[in-house]
Amino acid sequence: MGETPPVPVFSGAELALADALILIMKVMGMHGVIDANAIDTVFSDLRNRYTEQSLMSAAAMAEYLRVHSTGAEEDMSLLRLRTLRDSSPEGSA
Repeated sequence: MGETPPVPVFSGAELALADALILIMKVMGMHGVIDANAIDTVFSDLRNRYTEQSLMSAAAMAEYLRVHSTGAEEDMSLLRLRTLRDSSPEGSA
């Protein structure tokens, strides 16, 4: 059996930066600028490339970004519906 690679530990600053990027991508997804499937593909490709190069910490961060930036499509749909519901109606009164 092969050795299990060590679990990467990210600093608070690294996680804060990753979460800021995730928030930006989710907002862009809500506005239709980027597609969740494309995000998944990009971060999967990065994870595979980093794993092949034995950059386990970078591969783990790519997986973190992939999971958290695409994992809440239902949340984004609900947010869009709430925004539409709460927005003022257009037209003349």
